[in-house]
Amino acid sequence: MFVTQQKLFALISMPHSGVYDTAHRIFQRSSFFPFKGPIRCRGFGEELFAVLNVHNYRLSTGAYLKELRRFLRRHGGKPVHLVVNLVLYREGSHAIDDIIRELNRAGLDIHYLVTRSNFVNREVLGEEALQALQALIKQGAMHVNDTLVMGSRVRLEQRAEELREEIRKVLLLPSGDAQKTH
Repeated sequence: MFVTQQKLFALISMPHSGVYDTAHRIFQRSSFFPFKGPIRCRGFGEELFAVLNVHNYRLSTGAYLKELRRFLRRHGGKPVHLVVNLVLYREGSHAIDDIIRELNRAGLDIHYLVTRSNFVNREVLGEEALQALQALIKQGAMHVNDTLVMGSRVRLEQRAEELREEIRKVLLLPSGDAQKTH
C-alpha cells in the first residue's frame, strides 16, 4: 500500500546540459521504453520508478503537457515514483512555466533536481535563473547540483551519482555506500 504522497522527481537543466543522459545514468538504463511498466534499479532497493521518456527540448510546451498529463493519468496514485526531464526555457514554444504550473496542481511530493552545469561548454545556470525557477515552484522542493561537468563523461557520471544519492535521501533509503556493504 502506498501510504505516503506519491513522489515526482523533475530533472531540470539548461539546454545542452546532458539532463537526458544524466537520467539514463541515474537509473542505469540505455533507454526508457514508453510502453514498458515501471522499472527497478540497482541502488534503489525495491522502489519502482516510471520515467517520462520525453522532454520539452524536443517537444513544444503544449505537446509536452499532453504527454505529461497522459503519464500522470497512467501512473498517478500507484506505488511508483515518477521521473520527468525538463529543460529550463523561460520563453518561446518550449517554455517551462506552464509545465511547472501544471506540476504545482498535481498534488504530488515534487523534488526538482536542478543541474547548474552545461555539458558542452562552461556555461552555468546563474542565481537569477534559479531564483526565477524557485518563484515558479509553489508545490515541492528544489535541490541544486553544482557539479561542473563541462564535457567530461567522468563528471557526468559523478553528477548522476550525486543525484542518485539525493533521490535516495528523499526516499529515506540508505546511501549508495551503505547499500554496497549489505
